[in-house]
Amino acid sequence: MLVAMTIAGSDSSGGAGLQADLKAFASEGVHGAVAITAITAQNTQRVAGIHALPPEQVLAQIDAVLEDVHVSAAKTGMLYSGAIARAVAKRLRDERIPLVVDPVMVAGVGDGLSLSDLADAVRDELAAIATVLTPNIPEAEVLLGRTIAGEDDAMEACRELSALGSEAVLLKGGHAEGPTCRDLLFHEGRFTVMEHARVPIRGHGGGCALAAFLAANLAKGHSLEDAAIRSNESVRHAVADNYPIGHGVPVVNPLSRLYRSASSHEVSEKLLGAAREAACLMPGDWVAQGGTEFVYALPSARGTRDICALEAPIVSRSGRALLPAGVAFGASPRMTAIIRAAMARDGGMRSAIGLRHSPETAARLTDTGMRALPIKRVSIIEGENSTDTGLNARGFVPDAVFGLLGPGKASVMYLLGRDPGEVLDKLRKLVE
Repeated sequence: MLVAMTIAGSDSSGGAGLQADLKAFASEGVHGAVAITAITAQNTQRVAGIHALPPEQVLAQIDAVLEDVHVSAAKTGMLYSGAIARAVAKRLRDERIPLVVDPVMVAGVGDGLSLSDLADAVRDELAAIATVLTPNIPEAEVLLGRTIAGEDDAMEACRELSALGSEAVLLKGGHAEGPTCRDLLFHEGRFTVMEHARVPIRGHGGGCALAAFLAANLAKGHSLEDAAIRSNESVRHAVADNYPIGHGVPVVNPLSRLYRSASSHEVSEKLLGAAREAACLMPGDWVAQGGTEFVYALPSARGTRDICALEAPIVSRSGRALLPAGVAFGASPRMTAIIRAAMARDGGMRSAIGLRHSPETAARLTDTGMRALPIKRVSIIEGENSTDTGLNARGFVPDAVFGLLGPGKASVMYLLGRDPGEVLDKLRKLVE
């Protein structure tokens, strides 16, 4: 089992620090060892207190791990003081371990996590033994003693930081402005730009997770550039899949890819079973024009790739409904729009099936006490084209929405539910 070590502070809220590091290590299949530098009392709104361990106690933890365990990579996070940073640099100087140095100075909530002498220790001693230095823009400004404005300035900052002695510099762009987040890797005189859509949150633990992903990928033997690209992709998912645990900033989710993998299997199995049963339940003339689609979204689905759908829609053959294929991720634009619209109002409403809409089905829906709303128009929900179900005005998620598939086409009704089982229950009510 590969082992990576984090030398960092403890976050009592579990969102950042060594807690985030261990999640990131685990998501990469790497065991995490720990040397605690400080114990913080913090939550999603503030840092209430910091108790730094004596440097000799930090070193004792490192010694205990290294004398018994083969560590394939290490990272430093919150070191708090110049004394701890210098002690760690001296201890690791002669170790042949890839080292990621994340010069943590401020918590995600905005409160300080370092003494004023930390920057000098990082600049003078720790950066010189780093495989890669990973400051965000405010941290880089502290290390350089100047502001960083614009792309050209950021590239020059990478060169200046590299001159401190690290093999590479990864300048994180999360604190910059603009619709995209651009991280710059400077290594062997070359720049690698990693860009993705900015998630409009002030997240907790993103920087820690990125450095930990880097350490884990270096432990696995990836080249520095490959490790950076892989880690950037992993932290992108972690930030996008953030979740609230308190009243302040949300925490990032370093385990998001593992959760997605586990959820994908569950979602696929549930949808396939429900689709088979739906085909047995439905009269053939209830199949929508062009076929009946049935979908089930992953939690926090953001687009088509996050929504499991039928590989081929349920069709009508000889008056009976027939399911011709299995399921796969990648729903149709219309079904994606329906689910995204429902989830925008209630994140639990993740499944839908499309039926031919007729006066008979509309009457059956009313008789069962279920509620339906017409699809009124296409609008923008969270930056994507989605179908407006009228929920803004009505303030509830209906059991169904209905409207035309297109000019000259038949009307379709979409039964909505929290999962395929709930959709099936509503379908049974209509059929019975």
